[in-house]
Amino acid sequence: MIPTSRFARNFWKYRNHAKAYRALILDIGHLSQTMYLAATELGLAAFITAAINEVDIEQAFGLDPLEEGPLAVCGFGIRAAQKKEIEFDPLGAVWGEATV
Repeated sequence: MIPTSRFARNFWKYRNHAKAYRALILDIGHLSQTMYLAATELGLAAFITAAINEVDIEQAFGLDPLEEGPLAVCGFGIRAAQKKEIEFDPLGAVWGEATV
């Protein structure tokens, strides 16, 4: 999932308000959290990252970067059979006390 935003629409909704962009980011946070919850219910792993190449995504989707742009990339899938990479699991709920 690649959530994008129509900037003009959001800035119209929050007319002349300095927090218009912050509202976009909060919305993406809520959507990604819903995806995390759904993935967890299905026994899947999930991720969200804002470390993306906006230019390539805009070109692939035919987006005008002044009107609409990607804010993050989200995804989910089946976990590996064993832990091979560092993963944030502070309570040891997923992998137990195993180390990399």
